[in-house]
Amino acid sequence: MKPYIIAHRGASYLAKQENTIEAFKLAIEMKADFVEFDVRQTQDGELVVYHDSTFDDTPVSWLTYKDMKRKAEEKKIEIPKLMDVLDLCKGKIKLDIELKATGYERKLVRAVKSMYDYDEFMIKSFIDSVPAKIKRIDSNIKTGLLVGKANADIAGRFNEYFPGRRLKAADVDFVAPNYQYATYEFVKRMKRRGFEVYVWTVNSPELIMKMVRRKVDGIITDKPDAAMYIRKALS
Repeated sequence: MKPYIIAHRGASYLAKQENTIEAFKLAIEMKADFVEFDVRQTQDGELVVYHDSTFDDTPVSWLTYKDMKRKAEEKKIEIPKLMDVLDLCKGKIKLDIELKATGYERKLVRAVKSMYDYDEFMIKSFIDSVPAKIKRIDSNIKTGLLVGKANADIAGRFNEYFPGRRLKAADVDFVAPNYQYATYEFVKRMKRRGFEVYVWTVNSPELIMKMVRRKVDGIITDKPDAAMYIRKALS
């Protein structure tokens, strides 16, 4: 049933912390269609589920996983390894994976494909070169481009509202716009060009209803339980 309901960094509205095993378990219990999460690589090559570019004022790419874990334990927070999340979600929920940087595409693809079939996951990024690299590694993988960065100037907003050339160059299957870009016109134009539309991050009931009625393919939300209720009510 579409639109797919995608739990943003897990059921992050209800969890103590986003991008954690707890948040992903909640999404599974709610029976969301997908769980969405971010992946970065540490200095020693460990793939971790973490959003920000820095941790404790240090770039994640400068930290070993051991150091990152130690600091996380001091702060009483959790930073799971990718493999722990893959193990948890296998057979229970599909994956919407966001790569926050480049350079570890092949390692990520190898890890995910070792456990998941093509119809059980998709990969996206704000970085145009990432989905293009993923497609070169394996053209069967479903990929997407995120658009709608905060604080974009007028030229940047125009480029993001009309991303056709970028989508073609990145060789993607879908576009993932910020909800402010997902007008009726945008959704129809993207679908006319053959791209699915997955909108982020949609939390209010009014916005969720709008996106269902605009026939987007997926709604990325912190509140998957509310989104599923609204989807059912409008179906």
